[in-house]
Amino acid sequence: MDRDRVAREAPAAVPEEACETPRKRKKRVDQFDFSRFPQRKVALKFSYFGWPYHGLARQGNALESDSKQEVETQYPTVEGELFRALAQCKLIVSESECDYSRCGRTDRGVSGFGQVASLYVRSTGKFLSEDEAAEIAAGGAGEHGRVVRDEINGGRPVLLPLDELELPYVTMLNKHLPPEIRILAWSPVAADFSARFSCRSRFYRYFFSEEGLDIGAMRDGARRFLGAHDFRNFCRLDPAKQIQNFERVVLSVEINPVAPVVPLVGVSASPMGRWWQLELRGTAFLWHQVRCMMAILFAVGQGLEAPDIVDRMLDVETMNGKPEYEMACDTPLVLADSAYDEADVQWRYVRCPGREASNMVHLDREIGQVWGRLNTQAVLASALLQVLRDTRIPVPAEAGSAAAAAGGPPTGLWANCHARLAEAEQRKTTRAILGGGHTRCAGKYVPIAQRRRADPVHQRNEAWLKRKGSSKRAKSDHP
Repeated sequence: MDRDRVAREAPAAVPEEACETPRKRKKRVDQFDFSRFPQRKVALKFSYFGWPYHGLARQGNALESDSKQEVETQYPTVEGELFRALAQCKLIVSESECDYSRCGRTDRGVSGFGQVASLYVRSTGKFLSEDEAAEIAAGGAGEHGRVVRDEINGGRPVLLPLDELELPYVTMLNKHLPPEIRILAWSPVAADFSARFSCRSRFYRYFFSEEGLDIGAMRDGARRFLGAHDFRNFCRLDPAKQIQNFERVVLSVEINPVAPVVPLVGVSASPMGRWWQLELRGTAFLWHQVRCMMAILFAVGQGLEAPDIVDRMLDVETMNGKPEYEMACDTPLVLADSAYDEADVQWRYVRCPGREASNMVHLDREIGQVWGRLNTQAVLASALLQVLRDTRIPVPAEAGSAAAAAGGPPTGLWANCHARLAEAEQRKTTRAILGGGHTRCAGKYVPIAQRRRADPVHQRNEAWLKRKGSSKRAKSDHP
């Protein structure tokens, strides 16, 4: 037989990996050997638009059981997406083994521009022998990195690389995250760092339109929040938490105009187009505290309450029991920043400082695309509203007028008709402003101080304990 012909006809050698079934290849990927790589503690600074999600906090260890994954799929959370990306990038062994901590928990619909999480992730560093560690220590780590010993690495010495040689955490994660969630920067941190307990202050913004509001009165009311107060009448109480201390410190509070450089926020000649923001900084906040504060400020801005209602509600001896009122809308609220000691956190926004800024280029483009899509929707809604306002409809004639007698009602622009009807409705009923474009028909307005109140906190806590037979104690830091 012609050996050359046989060689030509014989199939080419197939690599062993190519012979594996897809199931086997997947199994090999799933069995990523984390023991080969050291872990290091980092802080991640990230942003998210909150309206597609049911809050920041994941549903337990969301990816570690089928039932939790099903809940997470039905009620997606920001952290659920974050941990899914961490798992896909093979950066964590598991959710329960990475010492995860968040700066502050935000609820459904609330956004974050400066949220922070700390956790252990895989590193490009390498394990050292004791002799190697001693040699590097004697010569100084300097240009090679630094040697650390963490409990998560079994106390073994690890040489961590220079930051610019570390895994590109920001780029890796953003490739696997939805566009509404972006990692902005990362920082190396010490083993005892906690995103929650190392935070010095949280800074919130609440955006709202001037339409229908007296900004001067709102500023008068807002300044009364400054300092240390008992905010039990400005939060949502969960008796299961058994909170005893409702004192929180507001470090600064202002109501300022949205910067005019922000494009397309509206026509500034109209109150609807003049936008403002409550800027609030504090050490920590209670559950729904900012939204409750904003609800009262809206009532003050509408002239439904005097600014001193804030003082009266902060006096928990006199107003011992939270009055019934509806919180402000969640969508305009943003956790804008989280402050840490400079010695604890040094944010890395670019991979090679001073030499390239590709990460910032990508972030700007990606967030700009989100802005473009949302702005397009706003323009479409504006166009439809303008179509309605330009529509001519039969205008109800005044009783006894010649037009009414002739039986031929005149026509007019809906814009003019709408203005008259809105003014007439305003005289008959009150529409409470809740922010985010939401209002509620309040009928005859009942002053806050005259409304029905919840039982005092200690009574509600005792009732819960009696009902559950528990002595559970816990704390909450929800905004």
